[in-house]
Amino acid sequence: MSAPRAATARCAAVGTVCLLMFAGPGTGAAGADDNGIADESAPAIAAAARKAMSELTSMRMAAKVSDPSGTTALDLRFDAQGNCAGTVTPPGDSGTADVVKRGDDVWMKLDDKLLRAQVPGGTADDAIALINGRYLHGTTSSPLLSDFAEFCDLDFYKKEFARKPVNEKLEKGARTTVDGRPAITVTSRQPDRTGSYQVSTEDEPYLLRIQGTDKSGERVEASFSAFDEPVRAKPPAPADSVDLSELQ
Repeated sequence: MSAPRAATARCAAVGTVCLLMFAGPGTGAAGADDNGIADESAPAIAAAARKAMSELTSMRMAAKVSDPSGTTALDLRFDAQGNCAGTVTPPGDSGTADVVKRGDDVWMKLDDKLLRAQVPGGTADDAIALINGRYLHGTTSSPLLSDFAEFCDLDFYKKEFARKPVNEKLEKGARTTVDGRPAITVTSRQPDRTGSYQVSTEDEPYLLRIQGTDKSGERVEASFSAFDEPVRAKPPAPADSVDLSELQ
């Protein structure tokens, strides 16, 4: 995946979040089983979700970003310490990468299909034989690994959660559930985008799911879970990885 495409996909994955997170009045205290958010106005619900998401120390994000070039799929857990683990699937049915990140160190395992898509010309077979199913190891400064590591930046998402969209109209919808968790729906409309999101009505008012489209036809679907849970980003054994410098 090229750096521009990776950055675009990452931004798109939170584009709908940017629509929905905006300023508004706070909510009162309530019990863990019902935090009272469903009784509030749409702006108050969004404000509470915005605050809760901006204070996260870790989370899981499963997202799909679709546009005319295809669909980028992400399933990642990441935290404020720079740990990350999960999978990234670029568009075009071109394979999948497993990603592990610890601070500035990144390990990435591309399946053979993705290796063929990334390696030009007739050298793909040689690359596959040389890597031999191992992880590629480097740092976030590596052009190849940085493309994928961009998806693992919790601080980036938290900043996007905190942004205030303009010219937005909100409407509170019905109660629902997301993966078994009770939630309240809010819809968002802007001149160039529409979206909906579900906010948890128990415990903290976390954002549980978003769906949105813009005028270009780009569609975003994402769900969030595992809030403030430890991220087990265990690097592979040395024998199971190869340093990128050895391949240059």
